[in-house]
Amino acid sequence: MIVMRRCGVVVIVGLLLGAVTPMHAQNVRCDGTLLELAVVEESTSETDRFQFALRLEVQATSKKAALTELNRRLGTVRRKMSGLASGGLIVSAPRTYTVGNTTASPQRHQATSRITGEVSRSNYDPLIQQAGRLPGVSLQGMTSLSSTDGARSLQQQLLERALARGRRQAESTQQLLGLSQLRLIRIDQRSGGGLLRTSALSRSEKSFDPSEAPKPRQSIRLNLDYCLN
Repeated sequence: MIVMRRCGVVVIVGLLLGAVTPMHAQNVRCDGTLLELAVVEESTSETDRFQFALRLEVQATSKKAALTELNRRLGTVRRKMSGLASGGLIVSAPRTYTVGNTTASPQRHQATSRITGEVSRSNYDPLIQQAGRLPGVSLQGMTSLSSTDGARSLQQQLLERALARGRRQAESTQQLLGLSQLRLIRIDQRSGGGLLRTSALSRSEKSFDPSEAPKPRQSIRLNLDYCLN
């Protein structure tokens, strides 16, 4: 997006490569044409590990029986996942509600819980296979995660590319208008992404390959103000 307007005083913020943070604001006067640009860059990084989400649910004739069975199955999930998950599991508080309650379908009580954790690339397929064999457990999805260093490196690359692209657009506009001076007077950064969810249903002949899962994606948006004279 490109916007041009005549302007007076605008605000400038500082830029630190690697970590864009506001510095002391300064009033900067632009007596020429203010060029407002919005630049978006996005890309993917290599997958380092995955975050998985499991749904555990049971039904019984009473709420107490449903919670008792939920606890029993949760214990099984903990045992089976202990050698596959990296680190601990996060287990949500149980939810209970009733289903049915008609002549053809008597009322029953259902209890559910959500379990999340992280798994390495090497345990990607074993965890999927194990989850599929556990009663009452359904795999809700996998989220591709990049390493901390990989995410920072990609963020730096996106920042540099966005700044260079904005500069090229500003220089092109400057030439079209026949102006001779160009100053960058404001940078506003918005970042997003870092995660990409997959249902983990990209199957090879007998197993699920982590290399087939979508890679982590990041994006960056820069709002750039240039003063043209």
